[in-house]
This record gives sequence, structure tokens and C-alpha cells, in this order.
Amino acid sequence: MEKMTTTELGRLAGVSQSTVARVIILHPRLSPEKVRAVRAAMKKLGYVPRKRRREQRKRAGPTRGSGNVAVLVIDESYMRHSTLTAVKLRAVGEALREAGLNMIFAHVTDPKQLPPAVDRGDVDGILLWGHRAARALMKKLPTVPVGWLSSHTNTVGDDVLPGNEAVGRLAADYLLGRGHKRLAFLSIASMHPGLGTRGDGFCYAAHQAGVQVRLVVDDRRQGEGFEQWDREQLESSVVWLVERLLASEPRATGLFVPDDQITAVVHRRLVACKVRPGRDVTIISANNEEPYLAGLHPRPATIDVGPEATGRLAVERLLQQIRRPHDTRRVQVVVEPIVVNGEEDIA
Repeated sequence: MEKMTTTELGRLAGVSQSTVARVIILHPRLSPEKVRAVRAAMKKLGYVPRKRRREQRKRAGPTRGSGNVAVLVIDESYMRHSTLTAVKLRAVGEALREAGLNMIFAHVTDPKQLPPAVDRGDVDGILLWGHRAARALMKKLPTVPVGWLSSHTNTVGDDVLPGNEAVGRLAADYLLGRGHKRLAFLSIASMHPGLGTRGDGFCYAAHQAGVQVRLVVDDRRQGEGFEQWDREQLESSVVWLVERLLASEPRATGLFVPDDQITAVVHRRLVACKVRPGRDVTIISANNEEPYLAGLHPRPATIDVGPEATGRLAVERLLQQIRRPHDTRRVQVVVEPIVVNGEEDIA
């Protein structure tokens, strides 16, 4: 078939078959007129050289399957983190597009909500976002490689996660490095398993430095998590937390709050209680979601958990699973966080 096509190309272009072959391999010693004539014939016949076909298949991704990857959001937790969601999804979309793959996006909390392509098994891989997938949903997913875009409690699929323990350690190092010896960890019970891990890392790093941490955690509605609360419920919980924080003696001067949204409400409540952030207490937060922190003065330091890197690495790991379907080992990739200084550091 290849020889017959090159013969047809030569006849149409008015050149020999050997000249056609030289044009295909980009031989340097050819007249521009012959090159143009052969390329025009290739275009007219719809001819694609074998080498180019291999390159196109490579760009099209690691498999000859459907060319689809599903990104499924399995709970409501992403709604509290709009900035992280936007950055991570953009990174996932770009990485899939660069691999020549299509992204199917859906919010799925029930097996009956699966997109038709996923339900048919017309996907090469699946990326999940959420903290806990129901067993019924996991059983309904097609047998394809699965990866996660968030901290979770399931035992299926590869993980590409922010280094939550490292987040806590960075927060402790930040406060200890500014001379604080009375530290507190302030949080709300969450569906996000990473928040507790951040607290563990914070306490461990402080303990290593010989400093005790006061834990102030609202777990009165454990099993629900603040991701499901409305604004009034969140405000009420923070009032409860700040009251207990300020009633403790000796009062903490260094405070780690592991989520920017909680931090924004805590900051306002401290000001209402005549406690001056940046003077009476130093706060460090986490996630680097600017919309929550922008209106705070002074804006506290926060920790960037690398949502763009997380999204891209999750796609990269999923493609590796697709290429090597017989390698069933689970892999966890951790993205190292970094501190983003606040206004008092800049000043």
C-alpha cells in the first residue's frame, strides 16, 4: 500500500518515486519546486507518511482506546475551595489536551449520575476528586486506571496529594522562627482528612522543638464537616473556637489555622474581641486561596499546596498506569508545599 501510494504521488507530482521518498524523509538536496509539487500531491491524496503517523499516535496519548479521561467530583467539598478547584482543573485540562486526550467532567454523588461514556466504559482512565467515595459508586466504575486529585479515605487508585504533614511542619517552623513559644492549632472537624494530618505535622514539629501546642478543635458535629455548613453555622463554630482560645492561659501568641476560609472568619472574630492579628497573635493559614485572605489586614501568611503541580502530576501518573496496565502497585506522589509570606513579613 505504501509503495503504491508513493507511485501515485510521483505520477501526480510529475516526479520519480525516489524523489517522493526524499521529500518524505526531508532530504536537504531537493529543489523547492519538487518539494512543493510532492507536498501538494500528498495533500490532495490525503497521504500521511508512516513516521508522521507514529508521531500523531504518540501525541494522541498512550493508548489506542477511547481517548477519553473522566474527572469525577464525588462530593461537595470542592465548593469551599473555588480557587484551588479552578487552578487544579485548568492544570488537568491542559495536561490532558497536551496528551491528545479528551476530558469528561461531571459531579457524581450517585452511581446513576455517571456520564454515559463512563457508564459504557468508553474511557481510558478516571481521576476522582473528593474525600470519600461510596462503595456503590466505586463498584459501578469501569475497570480502568483510577487516580485521585484530593486527600481521601478510599484504598483504590494512585494519589497525587499536597504534603499535608509537611504543611503542618512548615506552619510550626514559621511560628517558631518568629520566636513564638505558645502555639495553638485551631480547626473545625472536616471531611478533608488532610486537615487532621496538618495538625499532626504541626504538633510533631513543635514537640521536636520542645514546645507544646494547645489544640482547639470543634468536633461537636463530627461526621458532618464544615464543608456542608452555611455561613451562619461556620460563624457560630468560629465564635465557639475563639472563645476557648482566648479563655486558655497562657494565651497562645502563634496560631495555625489549616484552611484559609476558616482563617478569614477567625481573623474577623479576633478583631471583634479586641485581639490584634499581627501584634497580639501571629496567624499562619493554609491553601493560599487569595479571595479568602485579600480583605484581611494584615493579611496572614499562608501555605501554598501546589494545586497546579498536583493536577499535572495526577494526569502524568494516570497516563503511566494506562501505558502499563499490568503494574498494579499503588503509588503516592506528594507535592511539597511552600510558605507565602503575609503582610507583616513584607513590612
